[in-house]
Amino acid sequence: MKRGLFLRCGVACLGIVSLLGCGSGQAGGKLAISGTVKLKGQPLDSGTITFSSVDPQQQQMTGGQIKNGQFSIPAEQGLPPGKYRVRISSPVGGPTVKPDEAPGAATTVAQERIPPEWGSKSTQQVEIKAGQKNHFTFEIP
Repeated sequence: MKRGLFLRCGVACLGIVSLLGCGSGQAGGKLAISGTVKLKGQPLDSGTITFSSVDPQQQQMTGGQIKNGQFSIPAEQGLPPGKYRVRISSPVGGPTVKPDEAPGAATTVAQERIPPEWGSKSTQQVEIKAGQKNHFTFEIP
């Protein structure tokens, strides 16, 4: 009788642990982050997105590539729950280094397409929440 009870409890506990570990999008307390980015109503063809802690005590940061208006950061590179500042960058027309040219010798400078309030001077924030999809849409005017 006791053996059957222990066996059923063990199976039940294993099932609960499996459910908690599977499909939660968590890796060591970190959560996956995904979303879409539009610039002037159109999907942003390429760029980068970074998330950094608003709380100076937390000091967490991650980022990813934006391609065809989409980004996806897996849980392993994700973030724990909290509030994060969002910065988006999409420079165009940067220097092209020729094979016989030293790096840094190019005279052309990349132009940032993203307004400063979404980039270098961003005040945009999101909250990453446990138990949620953490899929965000960013519309840059």
